[in-house]
This record gives sequence, structure tokens and C-alpha cells, in this order.
Amino acid sequence: MEKEPMLDGAQLDRLYEWGGEELKRKMIDLFFEHAPERLEGVRSGLEENDLELAERSAHSLKSSAANLGAEPLRALSGRIEEFLESGAEAEARRLFPEFETTFQETIDALETLLRQ
Repeated sequence: MEKEPMLDGAQLDRLYEWGGEELKRKMIDLFFEHAPERLEGVRSGLEENDLELAERSAHSLKSSAANLGAEPLRALSGRIEEFLESGAEAEARRLFPEFETTFQETIDALETLLRQ
């Protein structure tokens, strides 16, 4: 089975259509600026049992990922958010390593995109 692409080119094309290369680059820069602290919010929220922080951080990261067409990261962020909303903290914790790996793969894909 082929792995899902980290970025949806159609969503990135829409950003370009709406505001050219400037908007697309600004959205990527904002992701680079804020996404690491969102990931850290999920991590520290889970570690410190601050589930509200973890849920809020997952929600914010889900939105940021959706803006860039980072579907695998958006989906995992949404699953963690849903687990935390429903009180399934153990499931959210179980999913965190995959979430963290997908986050890094998304960063790598965006960096590659910018070098092209």
C-alpha cells in the first residue's frame, strides 16, 4: 500500500490562486512559526495531564495543517482532539508517537517544497 502524500497539492494551489506565491509562503512561514509550539502543547498537556491544553493544541494544529493541505497531520490532530474530548486519554497518548513522526514528515515536506 502506498503511503499518503504529506501535502495536498490542490490545497497549496488554492492558496496560490487566492494570493499568489506571497500568500502561500506566508501560510507556510506561519506554520513553521506556530506549529512546533502546538506540538509541544499536545506533548506537555499529555505528560502533565493538562488535557485541555493538549486538546486546544491539537485543535489548532489540525486547523493549521488543513490550511496547507497536510492531510495526514490534520487527520491525526483531529483524532487526538476527538480522543481527548471523549475522555479517551490513553488512546491519545497511544497515538502521540505516530502524530509526532507525521508532524516531522510534514515539516520535511514543506521544507522540500520551499527548496523547489
